[in-house]
Amino acid sequence: MPEKRVPVAAALTCLLIAATACGAGHDEPDRIEGNRTAEPTQVADIRPEPAVTVDCLHTIGTYPAPTSASTVFLGDVALETGRRLRTAEAGTGDQHPLFAKAGLMVRNGAAVDIEVLPAAGNGTSIGWGNGLPSASSVRVPGCTTGSTEDSWAAFPGGYHVDRPGCVTLVVRSRGLQTKVHIPVGADC
Repeated sequence: MPEKRVPVAAALTCLLIAATACGAGHDEPDRIEGNRTAEPTQVADIRPEPAVTVDCLHTIGTYPAPTSASTVFLGDVALETGRRLRTAEAGTGDQHPLFAKAGLMVRNGAAVDIEVLPAAGNGTSIGWGNGLPSASSVRVPGCTTGSTEDSWAAFPGGYHVDRPGCVTLVVRSRGLQTKVHIPVGADC
């Protein structure tokens, strides 16, 4: 009897559905060390190209692991979530009056997109890298630092806001996404 073959796209779709079903049924966000939270991981939405691509030459260092103040999301992105970030007056010409400095760490070779979700009454943008404009979304294009595969590249930057508040980001990497809540000048 001839063997039936399933088209590749259908097989991949079934595999993807099975992989995401493992996390289904959670009514609460996944807990991460104390007050650090992320919403459950989902298959990433297809989004337009991010507004700004971070230049790999803008790294300020390479580290063997993220700092202890950071939380790792999707295995590729480390953001500081464990404390309220301090805001200060932004520089002249910035579209938002307040800035909270907080670096971004990305695993060596990982391509990631980070998008800030709009909050009612609080304009927000994000930006990492030297001299790049802040935007509603950024991409780190898979920078390789020449170090080990497990090393992490650090980028300077942070959050630009109209007023202190909880900033919600969508982090995307390897076909997955999760929401992250960052306390910028106020608790989440």
